[in-house]
Amino acid sequence: MDKKKYFLIQFICLSVLLLIIMLQGFTHAVELKPLNGFVNQEQPVELTFKTYYDGTYQNYLTEHAKRETGFREFFIRNYNQVCYSFFDKITNGNIVKGYDDELFLKMYLDEATGVRLKKEYGDVETAKAAAMKNVEETLAFIDTLRQHGTEFLFVFAPSKPAIYPEKMPRRYQNEMSDFSLEEYYIELFKEKGIAHIDFLNYFKAIKDTVSYPLYTKFGTHWAESTMPFVTDSVMRKIASVSGFDLPRIQCIDLNITTDYLKMDNELNEQINLLFPIPKPALPRPILTLQDTIGKDRPTLLVIGDSYYNQLSFSCFKTAFKNCDYLQYNKTIYSTRKSYYGKPLSTIYDAAQILEEADVVMAFFTAPMMYNYMFGFIESAYHYYKDGCMDDEQAIQSIIERIKDNPQWLEAVKQQAQKNGISLEENLRVNAKYVYDNQKKEKEASN
Repeated sequence: MDKKKYFLIQFICLSVLLLIIMLQGFTHAVELKPLNGFVNQEQPVELTFKTYYDGTYQNYLTEHAKRETGFREFFIRNYNQVCYSFFDKITNGNIVKGYDDELFLKMYLDEATGVRLKKEYGDVETAKAAAMKNVEETLAFIDTLRQHGTEFLFVFAPSKPAIYPEKMPRRYQNEMSDFSLEEYYIELFKEKGIAHIDFLNYFKAIKDTVSYPLYTKFGTHWAESTMPFVTDSVMRKIASVSGFDLPRIQCIDLNITTDYLKMDNELNEQINLLFPIPKPALPRPILTLQDTIGKDRPTLLVIGDSYYNQLSFSCFKTAFKNCDYLQYNKTIYSTRKSYYGKPLSTIYDAAQILEEADVVMAFFTAPMMYNYMFGFIESAYHYYKDGCMDDEQAIQSIIERIKDNPQWLEAVKQQAQKNGISLEENLRVNAKYVYDNQKKEKEASN
């Protein structure tokens, strides 16, 4: 074959390949598995003289073109696979590989090695002073809760580096901090007699005696296999603190499987390989409530981080009349459908949620101790004292509640037709009626 024909064939093949990539970018006709991890949402930039002159618009077009490249997911996974398989490198800067393919989230390593402490407080003495102040405020808050008939419990969830430091990379082991803020909080809670569960030291004591690892190789949260004794321990402690007669948690099947709960394989997914690291079979226990007849069903309010999620996904929350989970004191995930998934700041009944709680449970792991309860104590005092919204915000919140309730919304629709007014107008009429009555009741109780 002469060179001209050879180069022509090369040119045609390359052109066809580029055309296929371009068509995929425009149509996304071939469905590919999305990339995992934290992705910033694209913010469109409008073409103006200013955005063109300062280069903002050009940068937007460049980034947009990258995001829309055909088969982008495949190319990225392929590159990641080459880096991992041939150079033992993880391209995700938030994930670090330790011994025996153990994966760690860098945020937790920074906490274990004192990087986070130095960044937030500068030195140990300043951190201790801040912790002492927070504990004193917690004691005062517990007194306030008890005046409203509510008990308090704090759960210390251990981090993976604290339990398995020997599996961290050598350089992180050499940099381990002598001071642990979480351990210091535990000491203060013991000293002040604040009800708590210390899973940190408990996990350290049992890690060499359990049949399965307390953390999977590819998870940063405690493994699903720990849930039988974690959930049962929490349930027993709530019963002890509050005096309620609660059911017990029973594991009816260990369910050994490689079909992990998402959190048990989250870091494996986030390194986005073509061929994810093989997973060993581990328990994914099936839990149920035991002896539920005649038991109390109190209302539980949880303020916590993502370590609570595995309890939330289990049968644990069904033991309670209502279980309201304030994730990072920002978003509420409640057994009440009208509240689920909404920002706490948009819920008029936030004060009522706190007032109804029989038990408030805080649930945090080590890095989150640097943002103590995410300002929940201050928020709670605000709710108790003033509520959390102005009149217009409260009315809009009630309108949203009506829309979330099919029966209530249908009644408002029929009422609007009967009175000859629009649905939106009648929604506001009903919301204002509810709000005015709630306000009168609140004023009367004061």
